[in-house]
Amino acid sequence: MLVVVEKLLDQIAGHHQTQIKAIENLAGKPADMIITSKSNMVLQNISNVEKVLSTREDRKNQPCAAINNDVYALKKIFEERNSSCKFFIIIPTADEHDIRMCIKLLKGNANIATFSLRVLEPPKIDNLSDDERADLAKFINNESLVLLTEIAVLAKLLNDKYNLSAINSFLLPCTISVIKSVIYPKERVAVQAKNHFKIGYLGGFRREKGASKLPEILAGLKNLVNQSDSKLSIEFIMQKAKYKSRFKLAIYNFKLMRSIRNKVKPNQEIKLTVLSEKLSQNLFINSVESVDLLLVPYEEESYRFKGSGIIVDGILAQKPIVYTQGIGMSEFLNFGNAEAAAQLSDFAPKIMKILLNLGVYRNNTALARDALCAHIQKTSDFLKALKCS
Repeated sequence: MLVVVEKLLDQIAGHHQTQIKAIENLAGKPADMIITSKSNMVLQNISNVEKVLSTREDRKNQPCAAINNDVYALKKIFEERNSSCKFFIIIPTADEHDIRMCIKLLKGNANIATFSLRVLEPPKIDNLSDDERADLAKFINNESLVLLTEIAVLAKLLNDKYNLSAINSFLLPCTISVIKSVIYPKERVAVQAKNHFKIGYLGGFRREKGASKLPEILAGLKNLVNQSDSKLSIEFIMQKAKYKSRFKLAIYNFKLMRSIRNKVKPNQEIKLTVLSEKLSQNLFINSVESVDLLLVPYEEESYRFKGSGIIVDGILAQKPIVYTQGIGMSEFLNFGNAEAAAQLSDFAPKIMKILLNLGVYRNNTALARDALCAHIQKTSDFLKALKCS
């Protein structure tokens, strides 16, 4: 039986809900069961749900009790099903709590299930104790548990740093479909002939995603537009800025507007289009597909060993990308489909380079998409290999 454990189905934002559908599509069948927390949920087109796991508050305030609750809940479910089929448990967003829960459950019930845990960033392993990592290694070695990653650099880190065998074979599509073909409509081609370009900074507005860099990047881009002989028209599309402090938000918006105001060439001022802070899936897809280039100025320290949903979506939508040199998923950004910025001042020149040679970069996006789809196929192969035994 294929069981997916996802605690955070009460979150509308993020990929916690979309990845369940992705797993089912790649497995070629619905999950036999979805197990989630017992708090109130926003469950969209998700069936076979068991709401038995600890809540956020439980895990934060009473972590040991939360683990005991979840171990008991899973054990009870598995015993009640009394299936002749083996249980294969996928945890696509595994954290320290999930790892500790699996270790405790397997210690007392070695053959109850096989767990596949996808780790998305190093702290999920760093924060475990030496004894917990030793237990984790033991269960990996006896094949009761499989550790998965979505990018090669993280799998290598876990092996080199902790001698934990991880399989780099579990990358899920996010919002853009794997099977959707990319077609540039005639009206877009006509607009393109007028040198009008759309640049997108999409996704959550957070420090680690380089939100604070945007005013300086846009100011640099404005200066390059002024120096260029080409009469470029640029539209910058982003989701609404978000700060807890109204004062900080006002300061940020002032810097943003000042950066795009063009006193030298007023008729070539960069147009700013601000979208809602939270977009529906269809609006997000439309936004990604509408731009000519995606900007990913993420902080290297936060994303060095971490994948990015917007990079996955951008590559599947066949969009050129300008990104921070050194962040994860570089294996999909070296096909001539992207440009890396080593420092903040490099972003504007890299953007201009792509805009002035857009046809070349667009042609190369198909190569990147093929490589990404081949990696996603590994996920499908892994899921389809989980057979009743």
